[in-house]
Amino acid sequence: MQIKRSVRRGLICLLASLALAMLLPGTVSAQGGYSDPAGINRRIDQIRQKSGGLVKVHKLTVSHGGTDILLLEIGKKSDVPNPAVLVVGNLSGISPVTTEAALSLAGRIASDASLCSQLTWYVVPMGNPDAYSRYFSTPLYMDPGNHAPHNDDMDDQVDEDGFNDLDGNGIITMMRVKSPDGIWVPVASEPRLMRRADASKGEKGIYKIYSEGIDDDGDGQYNEDGTGGTDVNANFPHLFKYFDAKSGLFPGSAREAGELVKFAFAHPEIAMAVSFGRTNFFLVPPKGGRKGSVDYDNITIPEEVGKAMGFDVSRTYTMQEIMEAVQPMLPPGMTIDEGMIASYLGLGAVVNPMQEDLVFYNKISGEYRDYLKSRGVAGERFDPEDAKEGSFEMWAYYHLGVPVFSMDIWALNKLQEEKKESSGITLESLEKMTKEDFAALGEDKINTFLKERGAPAQYTAKMVMGLINSGQATPGQMAAMMKQMPAPAADEQKGDPMELAHLAFSDSQLGGKGFVNWKPFKHPTLGEAEIGGFVPWSGNTPPFTMVDSLLDLHLPFIFELVKKLPKLHITEAKAIEKGSGVYQIEVWIENNGYLPFPTAMGKRNKIPAPAVITLEGTGIEFLSGLKRTPLHDLAGNKSVKLTWLVKADKRSTLNINLISKQAGSDSRQINIGG
Repeated sequence: MQIKRSVRRGLICLLASLALAMLLPGTVSAQGGYSDPAGINRRIDQIRQKSGGLVKVHKLTVSHGGTDILLLEIGKKSDVPNPAVLVVGNLSGISPVTTEAALSLAGRIASDASLCSQLTWYVVPMGNPDAYSRYFSTPLYMDPGNHAPHNDDMDDQVDEDGFNDLDGNGIITMMRVKSPDGIWVPVASEPRLMRRADASKGEKGIYKIYSEGIDDDGDGQYNEDGTGGTDVNANFPHLFKYFDAKSGLFPGSAREAGELVKFAFAHPEIAMAVSFGRTNFFLVPPKGGRKGSVDYDNITIPEEVGKAMGFDVSRTYTMQEIMEAVQPMLPPGMTIDEGMIASYLGLGAVVNPMQEDLVFYNKISGEYRDYLKSRGVAGERFDPEDAKEGSFEMWAYYHLGVPVFSMDIWALNKLQEEKKESSGITLESLEKMTKEDFAALGEDKINTFLKERGAPAQYTAKMVMGLINSGQATPGQMAAMMKQMPAPAADEQKGDPMELAHLAFSDSQLGGKGFVNWKPFKHPTLGEAEIGGFVPWSGNTPPFTMVDSLLDLHLPFIFELVKKLPKLHITEAKAIEKGSGVYQIEVWIENNGYLPFPTAMGKRNKIPAPAVITLEGTGIEFLSGLKRTPLHDLAGNKSVKLTWLVKADKRSTLNINLISKQAGSDSRQINIGG
């Protein structure tokens, strides 16, 4: 009997687990879905094992939750380090498909040595495993914070008021409660969704909305301090937000971010960074418009600058006034911008991308859009998120000075506006119709006309045709009656477009599992409530069956992108004899990559290090020029000539070496002397 009870209990638990798994989107990695953090690390090691020595795996750090954060180094050994590309995936932890993208990219490179013959790749597929692990947890909820404890509500307790699965379905959704001071109303066309009441149109709210849970700490707030500490992708140094609930104590305080910063600075060969996450610089290039900490309407000019440039240092200037005053002083064709002024006057951190860099960002964005069209991508998707303060994308661009690109892999498509078929009937034409003319219109056209005019639902084509055929009304009388009715609302409140698209995707692609229908619940403190809403992750995580096709679509563009990296080489080197053992050495250096060396931001920050051209030989005396000559910048697809005067009394071989950690190396030999 005891055995039978045990078997029965086991069967019940198994069935309950299977039922829960059916509710949660793609949570069981063993059944072919997304891999959990441990599974990701196993797959990383499998890539290493199959690479034939092409891949090394380094432990970057250990997350606060105890998961190893691994970095794949892919490339051939070389005496001179190749330029490198740093790829990070899912630093927010809430985009499983971007971890798959980084892992797939690493696998493709490791299986094709030509992709790393002249490049080294550093790939971190899972930058925030703690947040990512919540995709596989019960109850299911989404939070970008790692597992470091954090006092979100600044009281005397930590992580004391988190979500509660009140309805026991294994999913944290929302609660709506009717209240006299509510600000939300159901969307008329889709009552599962909510929208804010528009007070300007006389609307009064009905509901208050809360996340699912109770007030565990009794402070009158719900779920304001749950588990979930620092958002790794808000913990980088540039424009770090102090005292924010998710940004961390200080830049790099999250070891996941801090160790990545250390790694990047320890590897100056990194020439480009790619982030798979929430932004997409291919679709929407980095944006300007940020305001820095300095008031650009009241700028004080330093005395030495004012005297040199003719400014009155006793007053303040606006940024626009300074730009207008400085522009005439510049060489023809050169345009001043805010970043240049801010840099020159020392006005704090640069907060907007350099205009010269936006040129290549916009061009590559156009190429990417053309690429998607060539691959048959149809439909207009929603814009990605903007890069936020303290993000990896902003830090890598502003601090490393390298081109930074990002990709979010997948997003909901906008719903296509239904093309409403017009009846072609106006009130004026209706007035002139006979009974026979009206009948000839047919039910479909009449029904369309009634909807256009906002007629009450009970007024159907069949009913109206019956009235007119029986002589109880004429088309003219019908037109006169409709003129007395209020005009149909042209600005119907339809709800948030992204939520409507999310719901449509759930209904059509997820079998309705992306939304939990509202159900009554007796809340211990709020009273009569309803629990329901969108299932976490269902709006930003495509079904796993879509992943392969998404990666096959997007990842090839990354391999086209890296072909645009700056590549410096010596195109010509010659010695022109001037007599008496004196020679003029001319060396042409070309950047035959599309991207500049370095970016305009890198040039402003004087990072990365310049390329260096060295001349070496025995018995050589330098009359002009240096034995080591730095090359600080060279635009894409441009050349520059460097010149030296040297004296060589005896025949000698002159070795000319070009060395750049980020843009490649080259060498030439010429004979002089004798």
